[in-house]
Amino acid sequence: MENFDKNNMRHIIDQELKDVRMEDELKRRIWSNAIYQRPSRISNRMWKTAAAFAAILVLGGATVSAGYRLLNQIQVNGEVLPELDSMEIVEMNAPDAVEDENGLTDKDYRDYSELKQELGTKLLDSKLSQSTSYMQCHVHTDPDSFAIVTVDNFILGDTSNYRLMEDINRYSYDHGQIYYSPVSLKADLILGEQQMAIGWDTEYLGMSQFVEQYISKQGYRVNILEDTISETPPEDYVSKKTAIFVADGIRYSLTGQVSMETMKEIVDSMK
Repeated sequence: MENFDKNNMRHIIDQELKDVRMEDELKRRIWSNAIYQRPSRISNRMWKTAAAFAAILVLGGATVSAGYRLLNQIQVNGEVLPELDSMEIVEMNAPDAVEDENGLTDKDYRDYSELKQELGTKLLDSKLSQSTSYMQCHVHTDPDSFAIVTVDNFILGDTSNYRLMEDINRYSYDHGQIYYSPVSLKADLILGEQQMAIGWDTEYLGMSQFVEQYISKQGYRVNILEDTISETPPEDYVSKKTAIFVADGIRYSLTGQVSMETMKEIVDSMK
């Protein structure tokens, strides 16, 4: 029971701090400020794209800002990380779902295979990933500008005993010996010239630190981040790692409580 409670609490906190979709009222207020206070010299479409990024992209204690720079920088608490391979414009089918009043679309999928099939773009996959009922896949997109693909419980490893927490639509679990959490996947896609011109900078804030950049087996430049805690961690504590790299113009993030060796093995499995 002690293991369940600790895992449950950490899982809930992690989910709150990682990729979240803002509540409608908060999005409405941000959209209102962005749209009605926009400078007249910026086109409606350009400002809509920038406002969309400002409003919706919050990840892992991080914010993603739309700036007028060609560099798609990654920062951790103000530290600019080593450059990754270049993001590029990619093609993607629009999801079969209704757009909201701002031209944005959200859709859930049964599994990663279904998501990839409908979007029709080449997304990396891993032999370590299996389609299970615990996999939670989502796409958020302005089909003319950008798309954000998220897959929770992408790789389960040796975690077990999954239970749905219905109030937050997330799963709790028991950790294994190698995987202290499942590994999630996130993919950022640039779909249009305007978004490419705006750029897609990312900043991780809070208890995160840069560890290293290395070259993966496939030749990707990979930045590794690690969470930090203020108190002395338990002897069996495994920190949360995030591996960020760009492949075929798409930026990927893999996040989970695994060893550095295991995270690198996961990156090498992405094809």
